[in-house]
Amino acid sequence: MEGALAIIFIFGGIPAVIIALSYFKSRRIERTALIAAGKDASIFEQFNGKPKHYLSLKYGMFLVGLAVGVVLGGVLEANTNMPEEMCYLSMILLFGGLSLILFYVIQKNQKEPDA
Repeated sequence: MEGALAIIFIFGGIPAVIIALSYFKSRRIERTALIAAGKDASIFEQFNGKPKHYLSLKYGMFLVGLAVGVVLGGVLEANTNMPEEMCYLSMILLFGGLSLILFYVIQKNQKEPDA
């Protein structure tokens, strides 16, 4: 089992690092060219037309949802006859998904700034 995981990490990790490095290099080149051309680089402060703090809110809510899922998975395991894996997996997926749905509702209900 450990041998298979080592092979997966080696052959999956090396391409992941190469892709990440090429992404950051191309992003740096693009931003440098934009600034050298005298254009406004403020477009990089947005995420799908929303300020970047929405992205932080999304990840924060998602991680809180996962944590609540782990806690309630333990409660479910202690109080039912369900298998341990099913308790934890179902609660993690349920609360992770609910947190993303709640983020979507919060984002849609925010007033758009006047342009």
